[in-house]
Amino acid sequence: MAHQQKQRFRWNDEWREIAFCEREITELAPGHFLVASENERFEVFALPDGTLSDGSALDGVSLGIESERDRIIRERFQDNALSGTIQTGVHVVKAPMPGLVRAVSVRPGDEVERTTTVLILEAMKMENNILASARGHVKRVLVEAGSSVEKNASLLEIELL
Repeated sequence: MAHQQKQRFRWNDEWREIAFCEREITELAPGHFLVASENERFEVFALPDGTLSDGSALDGVSLGIESERDRIIRERFQDNALSGTIQTGVHVVKAPMPGLVRAVSVRPGDEVERTTTVLILEAMKMENNILASARGHVKRVLVEAGSSVEKNASLLEIELL
């Protein structure tokens, strides 16, 4: 069975998932769309203020498609919740994608904020700043400049404050 890529989106504060090949969006009239998949159909109206409404609601309904960045964050937090790293007071910074470590900007003992860049990861010829994502002290750096890493590889550990 072939693996189908799915897209997550939020509809009425509920996450839904539809496979790309199963989804069809048809514009019935200007600003009036029918979204159909194998198992469901629903109408969407584009309101003048830019919000979206379903076929049975008068108020705007928030619709947001999960970005690649949001997916990575969701997966990272799920991994942390399952592994218990948050409960132990240690946050593990993981690689969001495979790549080459270009530079490591922290050492063990350094204090970091959530927005501190801890290293530069090159992926697909683009340099990506990897942030600490937690406030604390660097406990261990697990990679060095020039090393290749796989997706979800542990890069460093931060002892939470």
